[in-house]
Amino acid sequence: MFFWNRKKEPATATKQEVVTPQEFNTFGLQDLLHYIKREIGVDLFSKNSVIETKLRLFCERKEIYSFRKLFETLQTDRTLRQDLIDLVTVNETYFYREESQLDLAVTFALAIPNVKILCAPCASGEEVYSLSMMLQERRREPREFSITGIDINSEAIDKAQKGVFSERSLHKLEERLKDKFFTHEDRYYHARKEYFSSISFTKVNIFEHEFLSLGKFDIIFSRNMLIYFDDDFRLKTIERFATLLKPEGKLFLGHADIIPDNHYFTKHTDNRLSYYVKK
Repeated sequence: MFFWNRKKEPATATKQEVVTPQEFNTFGLQDLLHYIKREIGVDLFSKNSVIETKLRLFCERKEIYSFRKLFETLQTDRTLRQDLIDLVTVNETYFYREESQLDLAVTFALAIPNVKILCAPCASGEEVYSLSMMLQERRREPREFSITGIDINSEAIDKAQKGVFSERSLHKLEERLKDKFFTHEDRYYHARKEYFSSISFTKVNIFEHEFLSLGKFDIIFSRNMLIYFDDDFRLKTIERFATLLKPEGKLFLGHADIIPDNHYFTKHTDNRLSYYVKK
């Protein structure tokens, strides 16, 4: 027998091949944080350790194994860019949040024919729906006002447009308002579209040109966005709000929002509630 001439049989795998996970390279994180700040104004440098973990998990889900590679891919991949924006701009809210401030804005709105209101950002829409409900409760017909909600987060805009909310979102509403403006199915409340014909939502970045094409408004709500910006981006935001506001238009900010000195607005106080009037 000439075993050395015997043809070898193909090897049969008896064990499942083990794939070694690719090691993640953290190089490029600073470039990535600069990119986020430049594109959407959000300053994440002070949250470096927390955001690093969040961004790393995001990369691994996308099968990207370095921050530098993510940064490079963002330059041409618009879908990836939007996914990243959605990741870092998640914002939770609820109906009738800071009701006294909403009520003051509604009081101003009632004195303006065909009033136009902008909510920027609008998150998942609770603020927009709340203002609409309060105006209608004060005897203003939907055809007599319009409210536009904008946000850079595409998932938030999608939810706002669907108008489906959890019990938690509606926890401040009395049952009468829930019954009037919503239908209750399983654990969710669906906005009755016949009451909300005067509201609209669109995905817009306030630092891009399309923001300035939204038209002119009598009132702008922008609560709890400026806290994520540095002074340069805060001033840039205030300038852009001033461009969209009509003369004597009102700007409402969150209690923690701080704006730098500027020549666009004067601050007013009404029963300890602050708002800004365009000069």
